[in-house]
Amino acid sequence: MPAPAAVVATVRTFFRALLTGDRELLASVSLPHPELATLTPTQPPHASVATMLGELQRLDVRADELPGDRHLVQAGLGGMVHLLVVHESKAGPRVDLRYLIESQKPDDARRTTARAFYRAMLLGDAPTLQRLAFDARGVELLAETPPPAGEHGQLAHVAAAMGLVELSAGEAFAVPNGVQFVGPRHAEMGIVVLSGLTPNGEIPFLLRQRDGEWKVIPFHFVQAAALARTSSLAP
Repeated sequence: MPAPAAVVATVRTFFRALLTGDRELLASVSLPHPELATLTPTQPPHASVATMLGELQRLDVRADELPGDRHLVQAGLGGMVHLLVVHESKAGPRVDLRYLIESQKPDDARRTTARAFYRAMLLGDAPTLQRLAFDARGVELLAETPPPAGEHGQLAHVAAAMGLVELSAGEAFAVPNGVQFVGPRHAEMGIVVLSGLTPNGEIPFLLRQRDGEWKVIPFHFVQAAALARTSSLAP
């Protein structure tokens, strides 16, 4: 759906700050982040900046609601659709920079596992799901309807482009039966919670080591697939 005017204004300013390398302007429309400066090089590339700055006046911004007074924003700029998470605050909408900043870094073992698991879900790759699952019971439900071969390349790109951030203690993540929070129990069990940003929203990946390798705890994915199957079979 079309984004609220205040969100559009924030997103437009956000991209202007990135394109011009204006660190102060970027900070004015973003949540605080210690690595904000990495997004605004002193001398940004100028080849396409003028054209893209012109596009900002007709920027197409769409937004869907996320839990916690947030928006999943899709903005078309430079021939690409950019995904952003925008928080509502007392000072106005603010962009969460974490997904963008983390996307500039190479994947560590946890992110590699989460990304590979998501790719396997999209492609209906049952053997890979079983290999990457901490407990493989029920993962066959995630591969029941593999997509046509002609869509594999596009879906693999979606998985490769997914933003991934680690959630801190107290942060919420959505599951099929509601909202949970990262808490002491996760730390005690050695569970790390990553949030993946996709065109359909945020997806939580709970990861835990087994035999020295990171595995995805698939319970919430299996639960969602089971619920979807039950709904589709209902008269």
